[in-house]
Amino acid sequence: MKKKPTRITEPLNTTKLIETVAADLGIPPAQVHETVMTVFDVITRAAASGHKVAVTNFGTWLPYRRKARKARNPQTGETFKAASYQAVRFRVSPTLADAVRRRLSASASIRKLPKGSGGR
Repeated sequence: MKKKPTRITEPLNTTKLIETVAADLGIPPAQVHETVMTVFDVITRAAASGHKVAVTNFGTWLPYRRKARKARNPQTGETFKAASYQAVRFRVSPTLADAVRRRLSASASIRKLPKGSGGR
């Protein structure tokens, strides 16, 4: 029998995320910590290398290059040249956006539906 997901009643930081995943999977938080941090490290390395990272039904991290531009110091009014730099955007998937919009907290999931199961 499938276990019910842990109810989330407060904002999640890294520690709360790890505790919630550990409770859902029934495994030690230390093991979950290593897994979660490794996932974050892989996403970071890929984005820093200029590669997009797409997680189906969740979203995509898109690295991009900001061009050099003229900027102004608001305190002094002095203009200066701001250097170009690498940045990252996160584009939310339609599935996640729909779950948030409809407040599907209890049933929200990014898992793919089995083939032939119809719509969402």
